[in-house]
Amino acid sequence: MPLRIPESSARAVIAYLDARRAPRPLAPDIARAVTFRLAVRASQLRVRRFDVHVPAGFPSPADDYVEDQIDLNAHLIQQGHESATFIVRATGWSMVGAGVHDGDEVIVDRALEAKNGNVVVAAVAGELVIKRLRFRAEKIVLVSDNPHYPERVIAEGEHLEIWGVATRVLHKL
Repeated sequence: MPLRIPESSARAVIAYLDARRAPRPLAPDIARAVTFRLAVRASQLRVRRFDVHVPAGFPSPADDYVEDQIDLNAHLIQQGHESATFIVRATGWSMVGAGVHDGDEVIVDRALEAKNGNVVVAAVAGELVIKRLRFRAEKIVLVSDNPHYPERVIAEGEHLEIWGVATRVLHKL
């Protein structure tokens, strides 16, 4: 299935694909080039918010429950971190225990410091992964939130680059 990309992004995408094929770490300039930023006009992200709790269904717009509008930028991105926030699409089922399903979009914040227990997007040996970060006995371990997937202990000398901390998951119902 063909994928259309802007011509201005072609070099970065080709470099990224080449890096995925080769078992070597992504160069920092390539990693920055393929980081996709959340850049949507605020007017496109405003959604009406109803001040009711609905167990099932949707309130009638005729009701007088409209409180205000939610700016999804403000709702999904920490203030001041707009330029450090991007979205990646998850593939596979290794993080289903964390609520990340195959095809979900994950909002990632590069401005947050990765801490023990955070779900992070990381580059390991040229491969991007989304895993839970753990520190065990002075070792860094990337853990899947699915018992059918093994954890990955980062060996001494192995290159690990934390791209950011996952803050939200967007998935379709």
